[in-house]
Amino acid sequence: MSIIDFIKGLFGGDSNEKTNQNANVVEDKSANTYCPVGNTPSLENVARFVIQKGICKGADIQRHFQIGYKLSGSLISQLQQKGIIDNALNVLVNANISESELSQLLSNDTHETEDLCHVSPASGFEIKIISSSPTDIETPIESYIPDLSKYEYYVVFDTETSGLSPQQGHEILQIGAVKYSTQTGEVIDTRSIYIKPSPQCVIEPTALRVNGIDIEKLKQTGDSKKEGINAFMEFIGTCPLFAYNAPFDMRFLKSTCEMVNIPLPTNPVCDVLAMVRKLALPTENKKLGTISEHFGFEGGCFHEAIKDCDATNFVLRKIYFNNEGKPVGKSVDDIHSNLYRNGVKLESYIEQNMLELDVYSRLTGEFLFTKTIRQCAEKGIYVSYSTVKDLEETLWTTDYGIRLHEDSIGKIEPDIYYGKRLIDVYSRTTGEFLFTKTLEECAGLASSLTQKKIANATLEKSWLGEYGFRAHEEEPQTKIDRDFTYGKRLIDCYSKDGDFLKRYESISDIVTELGFAGDSPIKTILRQDKITYNLNGYIFIYATTEQPILKIEGAPLTKEAKRPIYVFDLDGNYLNVFLKITDCTVAYGIQTEGVRRCLSAGKPQYNGYIFRYSNTPLSEEELAAAKENYAYRETSKVEN
Repeated sequence: MSIIDFIKGLFGGDSNEKTNQNANVVEDKSANTYCPVGNTPSLENVARFVIQKGICKGADIQRHFQIGYKLSGSLISQLQQKGIIDNALNVLVNANISESELSQLLSNDTHETEDLCHVSPASGFEIKIISSSPTDIETPIESYIPDLSKYEYYVVFDTETSGLSPQQGHEILQIGAVKYSTQTGEVIDTRSIYIKPSPQCVIEPTALRVNGIDIEKLKQTGDSKKEGINAFMEFIGTCPLFAYNAPFDMRFLKSTCEMVNIPLPTNPVCDVLAMVRKLALPTENKKLGTISEHFGFEGGCFHEAIKDCDATNFVLRKIYFNNEGKPVGKSVDDIHSNLYRNGVKLESYIEQNMLELDVYSRLTGEFLFTKTIRQCAEKGIYVSYSTVKDLEETLWTTDYGIRLHEDSIGKIEPDIYYGKRLIDVYSRTTGEFLFTKTLEECAGLASSLTQKKIANATLEKSWLGEYGFRAHEEEPQTKIDRDFTYGKRLIDCYSKDGDFLKRYESISDIVTELGFAGDSPIKTILRQDKITYNLNGYIFIYATTEQPILKIEGAPLTKEAKRPIYVFDLDGNYLNVFLKITDCTVAYGIQTEGVRRCLSAGKPQYNGYIFRYSNTPLSEEELAAAKENYAYRETSKVEN
């Protein structure tokens, strides 16, 4: 059953028949929930049908008269108020009752609402009683409880009678009343009033066996009806009144007041049984003894007025107050939650919905509230008991994080994969801040990006595609360290001893400036995980920081790389280029050592030629030094 169906069932149709614990009604879903005016059976016909069968079942009435469950419930309520059946739906009238006697019994009260709002002709005072009939199931439970904060005390009362119906001549024999402190529930005062039966009182032996009253002793020592009623009125004062199946007690109280011409009290009268019927309790019936024992009452001795008051108050306190004596709220959910926390057994489907959950923001991880499964559903957070009963980690659903209730957890880690999570996005090439987007929007930046990949990159502060993703901050950084391994990579050049020399933007710049024959050896040294040698006296590494590292570990081992050899004349004119020194010696008929010394700047020229690893134009100083050296060498040859 879904939570929505449960709530509908609790306050709607099916619940009517569930509260009739002895009716065994199975609702026909195809049946109308109302009866057309022309097909509404009379109360007398329904009464006769029930009396002849000897048992009252809502399903039987529905099928026989072809009516819906609501009308059936209303008719059952009227039969209870007329004394045809009792609260447990037992038939109280003999099957041999005559038509005139039945008509007279049905006409004693004018309407079923007389017990709901009766105006005493003697006083004009109004007394409101909350009906405990099955038809009242749609009334919110807050209607059953007055605002007790206005009262310092309240009174629980109970009557013991000579039978079940004042219409059949039965009378009150005892009124038990106990005054309790609203705040603590402690007994303030107790009153047990025994009332003499009148000569015309019909006394059922069964009733005396139940309540244990000695009728002969009562006739001698009991108060008169007027004395008893006045003593009761004086005791209750203006306190709100509670009773278990209040309409039963109020019918007898009303009948007794009319007999002695005393107006009914104006105190609010509340039916605890009506409150109980609102609750999903796994008990075979809703009798006071059954319910109070189910709630944990150990007083026993039911059908003695004072004991019944104690049992009724025990149930009332369990329903309406928490362990600290504070009202728990007036909704069925509040009461079910309080009973569940206090270990009172509820129907299994209710207990499952009473499981408490801590709810957090999926976006921020902040604690929001603690609610039961059913209360979560009312807020649009739908989870099943089977899903969360053994929950060990956070369950993410819609905009929330769900955990089993646990004290003192004010915040959890938010869901890093949540699509509405905000992400700050940076350029991978420059490190500059670009914009802030949700995780879903970030996934739309490129087809290769997914929410999961972006979430993981944000967590690890790594790069993905063209972007860097970081957890959102109220004031994002304007720039972060760029990814030096991505795109156009800068190259730092060091001497063989590890001293920084220069930063280059490309390998081609190195080839041109330092005179390498090609870029292959430079690429090779850049790919090394560890620097093991220098290249013609140079070490090359990719830049990893915004500012160059000024000193690194040196590499004494030198590996020679081919470099083009450019040849110039003494006037600085470019003549030729060779890849090997031997090619130079063959072309110009000169010695290898002389070329090497010229290349290493050991001598400015050799045999009238200038050899360089670079094709950059020679300076005037270089040319002047070369010419001077050449003239000196030629003069030396002549002299020798």
